[in-house]
Amino acid sequence: MATVTLIGAGPGDPELLTRKAWRLLGNADIVLHDALIDVAGMREAAPEAVWRSVGKRAGKTSVDQAFICRALVGYARQGMRVVRLKGGDPALFGRAAEEIAACREAGIDVEVVPGVTSACAAAADLQTSLTLRGVSRSVAFVTPRVGRGEGADSEWLPVSLAAKTVVIYMGGAYAQTIAQRLISAGKPALTPVCVVENAGGRGVRLRTTLLQLAQAGLPALEGPVSLLLGDALAQAAPSQSALAPPRHALSQS
Repeated sequence: MATVTLIGAGPGDPELLTRKAWRLLGNADIVLHDALIDVAGMREAAPEAVWRSVGKRAGKTSVDQAFICRALVGYARQGMRVVRLKGGDPALFGRAAEEIAACREAGIDVEVVPGVTSACAAAADLQTSLTLRGVSRSVAFVTPRVGRGEGADSEWLPVSLAAKTVVIYMGGAYAQTIAQRLISAGKPALTPVCVVENAGGRGVRLRTTLLQLAQAGLPALEGPVSLLLGDALAQAAPSQSALAPPRHALSQS
Protein backbone atom coordinates (compact mmCIF):
# COMPACT_ATOMS: atom_id res chain seq x y z
CA MET A 1 0.00 0.00 0.00
CA ALA A 2 1.23 3.49 -0.87
CA THR A 3 2.37 5.40 2.21
CA VAL A 4 3.93 8.74 3.09
CA THR A 5 5.56 9.43 6.45
CA LEU A 6 5.90 13.00 7.68
CA ILE A 7 8.77 13.13 10.16
CA GLY A 8 9.66 16.04 12.38
CA ALA A 9 13.40 16.58 12.01
CA GLY A 10 13.55 18.92 14.98
CA PRO A 11 15.90 21.91 14.79
CA GLY A 12 18.30 19.99 12.56
CA ASP A 13 20.50 17.95 14.92
CA PRO A 14 20.26 14.21 14.10
CA GLU A 15 20.68 13.40 17.80
CA LEU A 16 17.37 15.14 18.51
CA LEU A 17 15.40 12.78 16.28
CA THR A 18 13.19 10.32 18.13
CA ARG A 19 13.95 6.61 17.94
CA LYS A 20 10.76 6.14 15.93
CA ALA A 21 11.75 8.86 13.49
CA TRP A 22 15.18 7.29 12.99
CA ARG A 23 13.67 3.84 12.44
CA LEU A 24 11.09 5.01 9.89
CA LEU A 25 13.63 7.21 8.15
CA GLY A 26 15.77 4.11 7.75
CA ASN A 27 12.94 2.41 5.81
CA ALA A 28 12.69 5.19 3.22
CA ASP A 29 13.25 4.76 -0.49
CA ILE A 30 13.16 8.51 -1.02
CA VAL A 31 13.46 11.43 1.40
CA LEU A 32 12.15 14.88 0.57
CA HIS A 33 13.80 17.12 3.14
CA ASP A 34 13.64 20.71 4.31
CA ALA A 35 16.56 23.12 4.48
CA LEU A 36 18.40 23.88 7.74
CA ILE A 37 18.92 20.28 8.81
CA ASP A 38 22.10 18.23 9.07
CA VAL A 39 21.51 16.19 5.93
CA ALA A 40 24.84 14.36 6.15
CA GLY A 41 24.13 13.29 9.72
CA MET A 42 20.55 12.23 9.06
CA ARG A 43 21.51 10.43 5.88
CA GLU A 44 23.26 7.88 8.11
CA ALA A 45 19.80 6.54 8.95
CA ALA A 46 18.98 5.94 5.28
CA PRO A 47 22.19 5.82 3.23
CA GLU A 48 20.57 3.90 0.37
CA ALA A 49 17.61 6.25 -0.03
CA VAL A 50 17.38 9.03 -2.59
CA TRP A 51 17.60 12.41 -0.84
CA ARG A 52 16.08 15.47 -2.46
CA SER A 53 15.97 18.98 -1.04
CA VAL A 54 12.63 20.77 -1.14
CA GLY A 55 13.53 23.33 1.49
CA LYS A 56 12.27 26.89 1.70
CA ARG A 57 14.29 29.89 2.88
CA ALA A 58 12.88 33.37 3.40
CA GLY A 59 13.89 35.74 0.64
CA LYS A 60 15.42 32.97 -1.49
CA THR A 61 14.21 30.86 -4.36
CA SER A 62 12.14 28.05 -2.88
CA VAL A 63 10.34 24.92 -4.02
CA ASP A 64 6.64 25.57 -4.53
CA GLN A 65 4.39 23.81 -2.02
CA ALA A 66 2.15 22.46 -4.77
CA PHE A 67 5.18 20.75 -6.32
CA ILE A 68 6.04 19.13 -2.98
CA CYS A 69 2.50 17.78 -2.62
CA ARG A 70 2.54 16.38 -6.16
CA ALA A 71 5.94 14.78 -5.57
CA LEU A 72 4.78 13.04 -2.40
CA VAL A 73 1.78 11.58 -4.20
CA GLY A 74 3.73 10.71 -7.34
CA TYR A 75 6.51 8.82 -5.58
CA ALA A 76 4.06 6.98 -3.33
CA ARG A 77 2.04 5.87 -6.36
CA GLN A 78 5.23 4.37 -7.78
CA GLY A 79 5.31 2.10 -4.74
CA MET A 80 8.14 3.95 -3.02
CA ARG A 81 8.34 4.39 0.73
CA VAL A 82 8.29 8.16 0.94
CA VAL A 83 9.54 10.21 3.88
CA ARG A 84 8.89 13.91 4.13
CA LEU A 85 11.53 15.17 6.56
CA LYS A 86 10.28 18.46 7.93
CA GLY A 87 12.16 20.90 10.12
CA GLY A 88 10.91 21.24 13.69
CA ASP A 89 7.53 19.64 14.29
CA PRO A 90 5.23 19.02 11.29
CA ALA A 91 2.22 20.44 13.17
CA LEU A 92 3.75 23.90 13.72
CA PHE A 93 4.11 26.33 10.82
CA GLY A 94 5.18 23.46 8.57
CA ARG A 95 2.30 23.34 6.06
CA ALA A 96 1.77 19.70 6.98
CA ALA A 97 -2.00 20.10 6.57
CA GLU A 98 -1.60 20.67 2.83
CA GLU A 99 0.65 17.65 2.40
CA ILE A 100 -1.64 15.42 4.44
CA ALA A 101 -4.68 16.62 2.47
CA ALA A 102 -2.97 15.90 -0.86
CA CYS A 103 -2.15 12.35 0.23
CA ARG A 104 -5.64 11.70 1.58
CA GLU A 105 -7.25 12.93 -1.64
CA ALA A 106 -5.01 10.50 -3.55
CA GLY A 107 -5.92 7.60 -1.26
CA ILE A 108 -2.45 7.40 0.25
CA ASP A 109 -1.97 6.51 3.90
CA VAL A 110 -0.08 9.06 5.99
CA GLU A 111 1.81 8.69 9.26
CA VAL A 112 3.05 11.70 11.21
CA VAL A 113 5.98 11.54 13.62
CA PRO A 114 6.42 14.58 15.89
CA GLY A 115 9.70 16.42 16.31
CA VAL A 116 11.31 18.95 18.62
CA THR A 117 9.99 22.39 17.71
CA SER A 118 12.35 25.37 17.72
CA ALA A 119 10.62 26.96 20.73
CA CYS A 120 11.63 24.03 22.92
CA ALA A 121 15.11 23.84 21.40
CA ALA A 122 15.57 27.58 22.03
CA ALA A 123 14.50 27.22 25.66
CA ALA A 124 17.04 24.41 26.06
CA ASP A 125 19.75 26.59 24.53
CA LEU A 126 18.89 29.32 27.04
CA GLN A 127 18.77 26.85 29.93
CA THR A 128 15.36 28.13 30.92
CA SER A 129 11.70 27.15 30.97
CA LEU A 130 8.90 28.66 28.94
CA THR A 131 6.61 28.30 31.95
CA LEU A 132 7.32 29.27 35.55
CA ARG A 133 5.29 28.70 38.67
CA GLY A 134 3.63 31.93 39.76
CA VAL A 135 4.88 33.78 36.68
CA SER A 136 3.79 32.08 33.46
CA ARG A 137 1.09 29.46 32.96
CA SER A 138 0.44 30.19 29.29
CA VAL A 139 2.64 29.96 26.19
CA ALA A 140 1.78 31.11 22.68
CA PHE A 141 3.55 30.20 19.44
CA VAL A 142 2.97 32.85 16.76
CA THR A 143 4.47 34.16 13.54
CA PRO A 144 4.02 37.49 11.76
CA ARG A 145 4.96 35.96 8.41
CA VAL A 146 2.35 35.37 5.76
CA GLY A 147 2.45 33.48 2.48
CA ARG A 148 2.65 34.92 -0.98
CA GLY A 149 -0.57 36.62 -2.00
CA GLU A 150 -1.82 36.87 1.57
CA GLY A 151 -2.60 40.20 3.16
CA ALA A 152 -0.95 41.53 6.30
CA ASP A 153 -1.86 39.50 9.37
CA SER A 154 -2.10 40.95 12.88
CA GLU A 155 -3.45 37.82 14.57
CA TRP A 156 -0.11 37.40 16.32
CA LEU A 157 -0.46 40.73 18.17
CA PRO A 158 -3.49 40.11 20.44
CA VAL A 159 -2.29 36.56 21.10
CA SER A 160 1.12 37.90 22.12
CA LEU A 161 -0.53 40.35 24.49
CA ALA A 162 -2.66 37.67 26.12
CA ALA A 163 -0.04 34.98 26.76
CA LYS A 164 2.51 35.22 29.56
CA THR A 165 5.26 33.70 27.42
CA VAL A 166 5.41 34.18 23.67
CA VAL A 167 7.63 32.50 21.09
CA ILE A 168 7.67 34.31 17.76
CA TYR A 169 8.73 32.12 14.87
CA MET A 170 10.32 33.59 11.73
CA GLY A 171 10.36 37.04 13.27
CA GLY A 172 14.00 38.02 12.92
CA ALA A 173 13.57 40.29 9.93
CA TYR A 174 10.70 42.09 11.65
CA ALA A 175 12.08 42.12 15.20
CA GLN A 176 12.26 45.89 15.63
CA THR A 177 8.78 46.46 14.24
CA ILE A 178 7.39 43.59 16.35
CA ALA A 179 8.83 45.15 19.51
CA GLN A 180 7.51 48.59 18.63
CA ARG A 181 4.01 47.25 17.94
CA LEU A 182 3.92 45.24 21.14
CA ILE A 183 4.91 48.27 23.23
CA SER A 184 2.37 50.47 21.43
CA ALA A 185 -0.32 47.85 22.14
CA GLY A 186 0.46 47.83 25.86
CA LYS A 187 3.14 45.20 26.46
CA PRO A 188 5.51 46.49 29.17
CA ALA A 189 8.64 47.96 27.59
CA LEU A 190 10.92 46.17 30.07
CA THR A 191 9.55 42.71 29.23
CA PRO A 192 12.54 40.34 28.90
CA VAL A 193 13.26 39.16 25.37
CA CYS A 194 15.63 36.43 24.23
CA VAL A 195 16.90 36.11 20.67
CA VAL A 196 17.97 32.67 19.49
CA GLU A 197 19.49 32.09 16.06
CA ASN A 198 19.56 28.48 14.80
CA ALA A 199 17.85 26.94 17.82
CA GLY A 200 19.54 23.68 18.70
CA GLY A 201 22.63 24.64 16.69
CA ARG A 202 25.22 27.39 16.52
CA GLY A 203 24.24 31.02 16.47
CA VAL A 204 23.48 34.11 18.49
CA ARG A 205 21.96 33.72 21.96
CA LEU A 206 21.19 36.97 23.72
CA ARG A 207 18.86 38.54 26.24
CA THR A 208 17.49 42.06 26.03
CA THR A 209 14.19 43.91 26.58
CA LEU A 210 11.36 44.94 24.31
CA LEU A 211 12.48 48.56 24.66
CA GLN A 212 16.06 47.83 23.61
CA LEU A 213 14.84 45.73 20.70
CA ALA A 214 12.43 48.47 19.61
CA GLN A 215 15.24 51.02 19.69
CA ALA A 216 18.15 49.03 18.25
CA GLY A 217 16.62 46.25 16.17
CA LEU A 218 18.75 43.20 15.46
CA PRO A 219 22.10 42.79 13.75
CA ALA A 220 22.01 40.92 10.45
CA LEU A 221 21.64 37.21 11.22
CA GLU A 222 21.89 34.49 8.58
CA GLY A 223 20.10 31.70 10.42
CA PRO A 224 16.42 31.42 11.38
CA VAL A 225 15.58 33.51 14.45
CA SER A 226 13.21 32.77 17.32
CA LEU A 227 12.11 35.62 19.58
CA LEU A 228 11.07 34.57 23.07
CA LEU A 229 9.50 37.09 25.41
CA GLY A 230 7.93 37.15 28.84
CA ASP A 231 8.91 37.43 32.49
CA ALA A 232 9.83 33.74 32.61
CA LEU A 233 12.75 34.58 30.30
CA ALA A 234 14.36 36.70 33.03
CA GLN A 235 15.95 33.45 34.23
CA ALA A 236 17.50 32.64 30.86
CA ALA A 237 21.25 32.20 30.64
CA PRO A 238 22.26 33.17 27.11
CA SER A 239 25.85 33.68 25.95
CA GLN A 240 25.22 37.40 25.39
CA SER A 241 23.24 39.91 27.40
CA ALA A 242 22.91 42.96 25.19
CA LEU A 243 22.18 43.83 21.59
CA ALA A 244 25.06 44.88 19.41
CA PRO A 245 24.48 47.88 17.12
CA PRO A 246 22.61 46.70 14.03
CA ARG A 247 24.80 46.20 10.96
CA HIS A 248 22.03 47.49 8.74
CA ALA A 249 18.68 49.18 9.22
CA LEU A 250 15.75 46.80 9.07
CA SER A 251 12.61 47.66 7.15
CA GLN A 252 9.92 49.27 9.25
CA SER A 253 7.15 48.40 6.83
